[in-house]
Amino acid sequence: MKITELFDLTGKTALVTGASRGIGAAVSRVLSEAGAHVVLVGRSASTLAEVARSLPGEARVVPADLARPDAPAEIIAAAGPLDVLVNNAGSGTGAGRADQVRLADIDEAWAVYLRAPIVLSGLAAAGMAARGGGSVVTLSSGAARLGLPALSVYSGLRAGNEAATRALAAEWGPRGVRFNAVAPGAVRTTLGAWIVDDDSARAKYLETVPLGRVGEPDDVAAAVLFFASPASAYLTGQTLAVDGGWATTAPSPVG
Repeated sequence: MKITELFDLTGKTALVTGASRGIGAAVSRVLSEAGAHVVLVGRSASTLAEVARSLPGEARVVPADLARPDAPAEIIAAAGPLDVLVNNAGSGTGAGRADQVRLADIDEAWAVYLRAPIVLSGLAAAGMAARGGGSVVTLSSGAARLGLPALSVYSGLRAGNEAATRALAAEWGPRGVRFNAVAPGAVRTTLGAWIVDDDSARAKYLETVPLGRVGEPDDVAAAVLFFASPASAYLTGQTLAVDGGWATTAPSPVG
């Protein structure tokens, strides 16, 4: 395969959840630039429409709230045949000490971060397998690997994303569907603002990042494109940390 074909998604259809901003919008743009027809999923139809108009290729909008149990099936029905699924949506809830976080927030976070990706993945994979294969990429987080105060719910759900990715890879690999995950660190998005936009928090965080900077949405989008494309044809069940070395290294205890 020529190098120009490794990342070519011409003729493919890719669905991206949480596509209205941040990482989701960046992923949608990169997949569109690679030639994919992109299906944008999010809660706000008007915001998704703005993203769709900004893409270089054809795009469709499917408004949906992934906290609803019926949403995954409705999304798959509306989207039609898929070659790529990117589970990116987040809820922004569930942070806090385990004795103080609200049960309603835990339930919403679980529904959006874990239940919806698993159900969407299964429904999408069944269709992909019937057509010869496909690729599913799920966003996780470095928090899945680290013990971080006040993030027990979020960390647990993100670890669940990675465990589900491995299980789904084993389940669907024989039928040609690949499952991989991307685990960002702090990224310059609305959800990452509590670190990125706070001078003290950012400085403290960067002390633990060997590459010495916060991530950009395009850093994550490039990794998603890799897993979505033929370039990763022999990879499944993997989690790629895109965090400048944050979760996979530790500062020296000396000097």
